[in-house]
Amino acid sequence: MATSSPTQGIAGKTARLARALALAAAASIAGCAADMAPQSLVERFRIIAVRADHPDGPAGNTVHLDALVADPQGEGRTLSWLWVACRLGPSLDPEACADPGSGGIVGLATTPDFAFTTPAPDEGETEAQVMVTLAVCAGGTFELPTDGGAAGAPECTGGDGAIAYKRVFSRESDEYNHNPGLAGLTLNGEPWVEGTSERPACFASGCTPLDLIASLAEGSAETWTEIAFGAPRERTEDVYVSWFATDGVFERIRSAGEAPKVEWTPPEGPATVDFWIVVHDGRGGTDWTTRRMELR
Repeated sequence: MATSSPTQGIAGKTARLARALALAAAASIAGCAADMAPQSLVERFRIIAVRADHPDGPAGNTVHLDALVADPQGEGRTLSWLWVACRLGPSLDPEACADPGSGGIVGLATTPDFAFTTPAPDEGETEAQVMVTLAVCAGGTFELPTDGGAAGAPECTGGDGAIAYKRVFSRESDEYNHNPGLAGLTLNGEPWVEGTSERPACFASGCTPLDLIASLAEGSAETWTEIAFGAPRERTEDVYVSWFATDGVFERIRSAGEAPKVEWTPPEGPATVDFWIVVHDGRGGTDWTTRRMELR
């Protein structure tokens, strides 16, 4: 039975945009570092994290991805999405896998969620790597580079754009990595439940830090076997939490341990503050939750 390529059934312009996006990833396009910087203060449109439900797994597995996007000044503007999954060959060269003649693009989508099927490793290889690139355009439309360059990133015309990356692995193993999880949060010793919480606004010297603590889901820190210098070595993941908010000041941007903790100092005066709490396992596993606080 013949198999269809990921570009079949998708408009030619979208396919060209996706190839340009994959090529731009290889060139480390301008602005990427700012989009991916682990800055805790979210003042503009950003992709904060990308999550795969199976960071790695067997070949032929269907992997679903989604993204945590923040648009604090956008007032609900429309988002345009562009995903491309590009299989990396033995050279691990993203530009080579994005070449239309190489067959390296294994998935395309223009929806908030994305799925593709993981390829088998090449003969003689133990794993296959797929680089997933996501571009999001807030309040505008994607256009091909105006200079016609093959490696230019699709431009977000009339809005704000951001790009993020995620690697997914397929391999045969008895030990696959799974996403860590957040079991809950506490705010100054009290449960911090989903939704909007209210606290009194502070002023001048009265803005004292609040303790934010994340509870990790059971089994978040997995143990796996690493082959180092030809010998197996058992290792355990160093799970950590990254903290983001639209206002206030975190004492640090990351915290680790069995109950990752951080101090956050509220801004002066009334404010509405959005929070994004992201947990990482250091091996591609990711999860997150969000909160909102009204300071009145």
